[in-house]
Amino acid sequence: ESPAPPALLEEARQVLAEEIPKQEAREALQALVEEGSITSEALKAAIANGKSVGLKKDELREYKDLLANLEKREEVEGLLKKATEERNVDAIKAALEAAAEIGLEGKAVKKANKVLKEEEPKILARAQLAAACDAPSIEALKAALENAVAVGLTEPEMVAAQEKLKQEEEKERLMAVIKAALEESMSVDMTDIEALREAKEKLGECIKEAMQAGVPEAHLFEADLRRKRIHNAIEDIKGSIRVFCRIRPISEKEKDSGDTQVTESSGSMTLEVENKDGGERSSFAFDAVFTPGTQDEIFEDCKDLVQSAVDGYNVTIFAYGQTGAGKTFTMYGAPGMEGTAPRTIQELFKVTAQNSSRFDYKIYASMLELYRNELVDLLSKDKPVAGKSKLSIKTEKDGRIKVDNLAEEECRNAEELNNLLDRGNDQRTVASTAMNSSSSRSHLVLMIRILSTNKESGEQLRGKILMCDLAGSERLKKSQVTDEMQQEAIEINRSLTVLGDVIEALTKKQKSIPYRNHKLTQLMQDSLGGTAKTLMFVNCSPASSNLDETLMSLKYATRAKKITNTTKKG
Repeated sequence: ESPAPPALLEEARQVLAEEIPKQEAREALQALVEEGSITSEALKAAIANGKSVGLKKDELREYKDLLANLEKREEVEGLLKKATEERNVDAIKAALEAAAEIGLEGKAVKKANKVLKEEEPKILARAQLAAACDAPSIEALKAALENAVAVGLTEPEMVAAQEKLKQEEEKERLMAVIKAALEESMSVDMTDIEALREAKEKLGECIKEAMQAGVPEAHLFEADLRRKRIHNAIEDIKGSIRVFCRIRPISEKEKDSGDTQVTESSGSMTLEVENKDGGERSSFAFDAVFTPGTQDEIFEDCKDLVQSAVDGYNVTIFAYGQTGAGKTFTMYGAPGMEGTAPRTIQELFKVTAQNSSRFDYKIYASMLELYRNELVDLLSKDKPVAGKSKLSIKTEKDGRIKVDNLAEEECRNAEELNNLLDRGNDQRTVASTAMNSSSSRSHLVLMIRILSTNKESGEQLRGKILMCDLAGSERLKKSQVTDEMQQEAIEINRSLTVLGDVIEALTKKQKSIPYRNHKLTQLMQDSLGGTAKTLMFVNCSPASSNLDETLMSLKYATRAKKITNTTKKG
């Protein structure tokens, strides 16, 4: 045979030089695939080599698809590893879902499922602990903690719930103590003042401890109500004036003027008031503190006095405080929010109806105002002056106060007495001041006499309810009144000063009590230190601009609290 032409040999050599690298690249790619432990980096390098030696796209497509799957697999494995190491339940779930989509199995998936099985109950246990802490109950907290231990939560994760459980168990213990003290108080001798004091103090301490432990006030209502009743029983035995403090809400006008709240109740019987110098707050204790309380709540605490009047006692309810502090609202209210006077009328006829099988009752009422030290009959104020007799205050032999020539009407039902009250209120003297657009310029007095006759024995009892809405107490500079209204203000303040003098004299047990220094104190003589059971409302403003007046009113009321009355039936 003749040798191949040189040109052909050269061509063959060139083809061989091109094809050998391609074949080697094909073999390298195939070897990687058959190897089983292929990595994306190695495959990526082999594909790049094949591409560089001229392998066609069709030849490389299979390997590129394999590379894409391999890279996805490695990505998912990385996610699984990270999520498993962090023990992140949500991340593990997402990674396992991605693994399932690409058919990934093996150790990483098994390990992730194992960790998920361990951690998912912990997530639920943490949620259970949080829910139990948000709405704590002993049962829920115990169940949550038991589950937390079972699934392996760490001690720090359980600390908050453990503390909550201790608190709830302490509340339960204290409620049991309160229940026992309440039951014990039910059998206390209501005539033994020392036993009453002991029962009151025990209930008070229990309530205080329970409140400090976080027991809701609603759970303490019954015990607190019993404590108040025992307290009132003590006051009945002592005969001292009861003083209720009521703080009205701060008004929008006051807020707009930059006023802030300077009063805060501390329990149901104590009020704390800020001081101007920013020092320690002043604390005032009364028989009840309302901030402001509802008209229902106010009357609920004083309606027992109506029974006392029906039983033959003199009962007096009066309201003291600066203009605009809410005295008239407390005493008379507004439509739909009736005050103490109309509620007293309803209660009076309710009590007499309940006892009507044993007693015959006659109820009489009169209404007057004390304006600039002059008595004005409000039931005949609009009648001609001619023929009217001047009103005068007299003291009966038994110490009762009587106003001669004062119109008095028999009232056979609550409607008639309420109508009388409305007629009298319409005639009251009011005027505008800087502190109140409708300031009461007189002391308003409603007097109700109750005559009861025992049907069997014929014995008669005479009780009286005197309700007094005192005119507003304030400094002239504060009320900004002039001329005639200034004289009114001076007279109002003078009468209240005399009332304070009487209170001080009674407090110090002076032999001579200056009742006669003013007609107001003459009129209230059997209400202070006489034969009355007396309730005083001290109405105050919570606004910082009225701090001086509020402190003066509270000090005035504190002085009144020290009076001792001699209570006796008529």
